[in-house]
Amino acid sequence: MLYFIASPIGNLNDISLRSIDVLKKIDFIYAEDTRNTKKLLNFFEIKKNVSSLHEHNETQVAPKILDLLEQNNDVAILSDAGMPAISDPGYYLITKCIHHNQEFTVLPGPSSVVNALVLSGMPPSSFLFLGFIPRKKEQKLQFLRNLAQEKHTIILFETVKRLSDTIYILSKLYSSNINIAICREMTKLHEEVVRGSANHILDLLENDKVTLKGEIVLVLDLTHINNIGINIDNKIKSAFLDKLPPKDAAKLLSLVSGKSKREIYKSFLDS
Repeated sequence: MLYFIASPIGNLNDISLRSIDVLKKIDFIYAEDTRNTKKLLNFFEIKKNVSSLHEHNETQVAPKILDLLEQNNDVAILSDAGMPAISDPGYYLITKCIHHNQEFTVLPGPSSVVNALVLSGMPPSSFLFLGFIPRKKEQKLQFLRNLAQEKHTIILFETVKRLSDTIYILSKLYSSNINIAICREMTKLHEEVVRGSANHILDLLENDKVTLKGEIVLVLDLTHINNIGINIDNKIKSAFLDKLPPKDAAKLLSLVSGKSKREIYKSFLDS
């Protein structure tokens, strides 16, 4: 059997008793970072060899794992923290297992996504996890601008080095109309949650009142975005269309109103 095992996101004691039991009995263990996984195994006095399975070698290692499974070996997959395949290696292997009718199972456990959602105090009934924020400037700006169209609580991964720039962009796009929670070092000794509007969080960062260390998860509440900006009535549409082609008018109105460019352009065609 192939086991995808959730590993602690900080506190090693958060791993499940079932996961410890499986790791003690397993034949082969593959991990995103063998050093981190060996620390976890040593903590629970589990003496096993660990092989690498990371984003740069997953396509090469997956066939080897499938061969082991065909020979009736049990194999465990772990990422550095949280659930394999969730912004971590494992998804490619899952697709290959399905293609080859190879059974696999998941051992549930710690999740930085759900942990941050609850810690944030944001609405938990409907949420959207979008992984890591793009690095490149233009892609990042477009990505953050598109968030205005979402009606769910948004959960994102961001690095400490890029956090200040991300908050700066969010403050310019949404000012005080977006609520942010920075969840840092969750489950660890120095766990911290910083909550507030984009402008408030930016002010804290600029005055060195946020510790920029450790692992970061961002949680965003954009439910107030739909209420900002101007009311785009027919008079405003006509004024913009007198000066600009429909696509350009829709783009400009989207920027000043916070509303969907696609929906504004569609309204031009329907009117």
